[in-house]
Amino acid sequence: MWRYSKRILSRIRSLHRRSRNIVVDWSHKYAKYLVLNARRMRAGTVLGDLEKLWNSISKRNSTLAWRLSRFAYRKLLHAIMTKCIEYNVPVIFVDPRNTSSTCPKCKSKLSYNHRLAVCHSCGFIADRDKAGAMNIYLRALKRMCPSLGSLVNAPPMNDEVRGRGRTRDEPMTVYIKSYTSI
Repeated sequence: MWRYSKRILSRIRSLHRRSRNIVVDWSHKYAKYLVLNARRMRAGTVLGDLEKLWNSISKRNSTLAWRLSRFAYRKLLHAIMTKCIEYNVPVIFVDPRNTSSTCPKCKSKLSYNHRLAVCHSCGFIADRDKAGAMNIYLRALKRMCPSLGSLVNAPPMNDEVRGRGRTRDEPMTVYIKSYTSI
């Protein structure tokens, strides 16, 4: 009979609304905390792009798909992206495939003892989440600096040696323009 009672159904709806508002509020507060810390340290944020997670799991297991539909990751992701745009903090999306199953040191396959990841090749031992976070960080670095040892926007090295000091009429902006034009 409770399914036909308007009073009970409206109370259930209000509780659902309240729980959704708690999740959204928490997502916005945590995103602001994270982005302000990244801005203070002059860093960027790296996010794993879990776009196809729900689609791939929903084909295999419907109960797990139902649990993931309540997952607040998407709300947190949108809140972080919004705050990054608002505070002008760079965002890098990384494919999270095989991040928790490969060793961050030697790139070999990890074996697990419950949540503890163990690499038999190099002896690396860490938690599953820590290994995945390290791999995501390494992928972001590789994406930012594709060639080893140089930044993407670094000025080229010159073999010429400048004389001592600059001339009296030579402005400092000449050097700044030469770095930005490259």
